[in-house]
Amino acid sequence: MVDIKPHIRTFLADALEELGFVTRSCGRLADVASALDDFDPALIVLGHLAPESEVTKTLHLLVSASFRGRVMLFGGRAATSLIALHELGEQSGLAMLPPLGTPYRDSDLHQNLSPFLPIPASPSMVVDVEEAMRNGWLEMWYQPKIDLREMLPCGAEALIRMRHPTWGIVPPAAFVPKYDDPNLRELSEFVVKRVMQDWTFFAQGRPPLDMTINVPSALLVDRGFVDRLCLQLPDCAAFSSLFVEINSVDVCRDHAVVREAARRLEHYNIGISVGDVMAESSWIDVADFPIAEMQIDGDFINGCADDRAKRAACEMAIEIAKKLQAKTLAKNLERTADCRAACQMDFDAGQGFLFAKPMEANRLVRTMLRRRSAATE
Repeated sequence: MVDIKPHIRTFLADALEELGFVTRSCGRLADVASALDDFDPALIVLGHLAPESEVTKTLHLLVSASFRGRVMLFGGRAATSLIALHELGEQSGLAMLPPLGTPYRDSDLHQNLSPFLPIPASPSMVVDVEEAMRNGWLEMWYQPKIDLREMLPCGAEALIRMRHPTWGIVPPAAFVPKYDDPNLRELSEFVVKRVMQDWTFFAQGRPPLDMTINVPSALLVDRGFVDRLCLQLPDCAAFSSLFVEINSVDVCRDHAVVREAARRLEHYNIGISVGDVMAESSWIDVADFPIAEMQIDGDFINGCADDRAKRAACEMAIEIAKKLQAKTLAKNLERTADCRAACQMDFDAGQGFLFAKPMEANRLVRTMLRRRSAATE
């Protein structure tokens, strides 16, 4: 990704990463030469550098370096120079993709990059998680949580993803093992280790950030796993709370085991976050359960601004959470009206596409800093 303007490079890099690309940004011709020496890119996205002669020099550099990847120019739709530079690239023997006129739509970018986009995965596809761990295909992505009183980032949920060489970004449903699979423990250990590393990165010079990880309740039976989790916690005042998310069904089913583990975890400032909470769930059994956070299911959040029954269910769950002295999280927020309703009902935090999609660690940091900066202006 080559352009003289940093914000343009960041914007396009984010768009490319969402499509599964691993990106590197350059702002000068010298940076392009260095990048070509360091690795062999499959695609170079080249913006209108100023002056225009820099674009010509970059194209000549690619020719002299015998670049065998593809090149895509982008710039104003009305710029005649965009077409002229594209023709220059073709005449020079470079593999040129159609120019990307700005402003552009997502469909334009998809169409231009179709030769690179992975084959869509079959819904029934199952990927061997052991193979994925062995080949380094697994990544941790993060979805921000927003404090609904201050409208500032207050935490993030860690979500595992796979970057498959054929299918691109693969969601966890296609590869996370079942409870009886021996690879589940190894995968969970991987998640804990990677999240702790990223959490250390997030905390450098930034406000404290709550972190949520998903752990199967079956592993909480293992005192060794719980002890290793506690020992990996960063020992620094800059780190806020860690939440271990467990599905509400598992809490009710494995009540005694999870409660015992929760009692041990709270001594290390690790709380249990109960996910997929339904108003009709039997919470009478968890009246003495040390819950730190209740995540109200998106089925109740979506449309709560207009649906009295959903709103009543949310209010009931919030009342239970207050009795348990637990925080409340409104999941899957997608509409501004539902966000306003969640604020009125006194939810502590919200999460969903209204604020941000799951993203890689570097992008999460940029997103949080951008939101905090906007709030202080």
